Amino acid sequence: MANIGNADADCAALHQSIWDSIGARKSRFGDHVISEPAFVPAPEGYTDGKPGENFPVLRFLDRALEIARKHEFKPIVNAFADIADRLPWSQNPRYTAGNGGLNLLNGYAYASLSGPEGPIQCLSPRGGFYLMGPNVLYPSHNHAPREVYLIMTPGVEWALDEGDWFPVQPGELIFHSPWQMHAMRSGDQPVLAYAAWLDPGNREAIGWSKEAGA
Repeated sequence: MANIGNADADCAALHQSIWDSIGARKSRFGDHVISEPAFVPAPEGYTDGKPGENFPVLRFLDRALEIARKHEFKPIVNAFADIADRLPWSQNPRYTAGNGGLNLLNGYAYASLSGPEGPIQCLSPRGGFYLMGPNVLYPSHNHAPREVYLIMTPGVEWALDEGDWFPVQPGELIFHSPWQMHAMRSGDQPVLAYAAWLDPGNREAIGWSKEAGA
């Protein structure tokens, strides 16, 4: 278990449950088994998120929780729901109407559990709950840190290396290698997932597909 500093017992237990779940499965492609990465402490005062409490997508949180409870992660979802109002919600400051599009800016937010802004303060592992509203496109992009998504709701599609879209089901683990292009889009229901960077990295250092924001 990582050195989680002064995080309270609820956050610590949720963090451990998530990484136990991640480590108990293989990624959909490549059969990667992902262990919790080494804990890298964050410098005091470091942050690179765009915090907020009124992101438009938060109106879909209750519906996303309701959907997620119907699948295998109900205990994790309930534990998240109990502390969701205590976790810092943010967006990536690199995302603008010009690169990600207004559809993305109005349609996603991230609740940090571990990371510079989270109650478990560190550079790695940087993980949190990713909420996407209905009919939202997360355009193709990439970044240096390796990344995993643990999917908790149905109805989301993925594209890797700017290839064809494919559906992803609750319980699946998607792994992105360094600088691998990836995109996501939701259908008629909101999406909830746990997303984590396995290596330290700057959230502003994102590369976009030439089609992003078009």
